[in-house]
Amino acid sequence: MEAWNPEKAASWNQAPKLHYRVDYDQQKAELFVTRLEAVTGDHDGGCDCYVQGSVANRTGTVEAQTALKKRRRHTTWEEGLALPLAEEELPTATLLLTLRTCDRFSRHSVLGELRLGLDGGSVPLGAAQWGELKTSVKEPSAGTGEVLLSISYLPAANRLLVVLIKAKNLHSNQSKALLGKDVSVKVTLKHQMQKLKKKQTKRAKHKINPVWNEMIMFELPDELLQASSVELEVLGQDEEGQSCALGHCSLGLHASGSERSHWEEMLKNPRRQIAMWHQLHL
Repeated sequence: MEAWNPEKAASWNQAPKLHYRVDYDQQKAELFVTRLEAVTGDHDGGCDCYVQGSVANRTGTVEAQTALKKRRRHTTWEEGLALPLAEEELPTATLLLTLRTCDRFSRHSVLGELRLGLDGGSVPLGAAQWGELKTSVKEPSAGTGEVLLSISYLPAANRLLVVLIKAKNLHSNQSKALLGKDVSVKVTLKHQMQKLKKKQTKRAKHKINPVWNEMIMFELPDELLQASSVELEVLGQDEEGQSCALGHCSLGLHASGSERSHWEEMLKNPRRQIAMWHQLHL
């Protein structure tokens, strides 16, 4: 097992790293992930963290997760993950390890993930090693920005909750004129191509990094959730007080990247608030 070295971790430029060992029990037909450790930077959010593992087998996707641990720069878990998997499925299976955080408001965020092929090449069974977690956060491009929001679904109440938290690096061709003006977010719920309902947040002062911390609730039957989506449009005001689009994004299974993975995480974790940053597009 490779020893953890604080100086080496610092040289990783605070990118989240995960230590793991993968073993396979032929008698139990189970995949075991042990020796879990995470190294995160001071800037990474959340006061607690945990590791979730998932792998696809013949009957679908199976998941397991560790207990919540107080997040430190170096966090370790004593327990491992056990995932049922037939031996003949090993060569074509992919193990997904996801490092998550949870804040004091029970909002869950994804710090990063690691996809491991189990064909024995990239991940030798029985060998412990460090892996660099891939994050879905994209570099903000000129003329756009990013928005932080959480989504959750309450099956018993048939309610979809969207919490608009804040945005950063908002820009537009008229960004100087828009500074100090009000900025809001229009949220549209769609099922397939049909618009079901739209709501709008209160206005916040546009200071490049506005904060809303506002929850929007939609009534949505469980059977419609899979094929539904949420569209966000950040709106500013021009000189005449008319609405001006600063950027938009769309969450759902129709999307790709973080916009799709955010929706997938919500579907897998009912009643949990899952928070992620998303790049705005013009």
